Amino acid sequence: MKGPVFSAIGTALICVSVMSLAGLTISAAYGQEAPDVRAQLGRCRAIQDESARLRCYEDATAPPASALTPPGHGSWRLVRTPNPAGGTDAISIMQTADLSRSDLDFAGLMVRCGDATAAIQVLLVVVQPFHPRVHPRVRVSAGAIITQFTASIVPPGALVLLPPEASALAMGPWQGAPELSIEVGGDQGPLRGVVPLTGMSGALHELRSNCPTQ
Repeated sequence: MKGPVFSAIGTALICVSVMSLAGLTISAAYGQEAPDVRAQLGRCRAIQDESARLRCYEDATAPPASALTPPGHGSWRLVRTPNPAGGTDAISIMQTADLSRSDLDFAGLMVRCGDATAAIQVLLVVVQPFHPRVHPRVRVSAGAIITQFTASIVPPGALVLLPPEASALAMGPWQGAPELSIEVGGDQGPLRGVVPLTGMSGALHELRSNCPTQ
């Protein structure tokens, strides 16, 4: 597949990933539904004409006003989202997947400020939500370090929360790897993705300096 068709599809994939990270994950950070984003994404995916579908994705893609790319931190985004109910903001760093080596429904990686029991939390971002009650098996490869986790789902389902062991790896060994290779088990077969880690160390430092519990 070459030429304009390949370019259009590649751009559409980028739009899906960025939209998922900048839209679905922001609302999910507070455990809330994102009906407008999800409905618009569904409408785009249903459009048969390729050009019209691409325009739909492009129109829907709008990074949040509070999203920043910290200098020297690669393509990681620092996102601060006001809590609509008041109280503490949701703060996270996000990295999109390598689209050329990832499934369409795998959007990327999110690391957010934790609670009183954890400094940070590591989550995977997906386009097609999981059922909130499932606990998918996740296999993560970071160079020679291969780890398997039992994850949980953050309602409404677009975020796959990895256990505290993943947080410890993110604060240590993962920072020395060029990328993560990820496989998430599911009823329809495994979901696979690759996330580049360039700039992760600096982005994590930026995140923790902004976490209210730090």
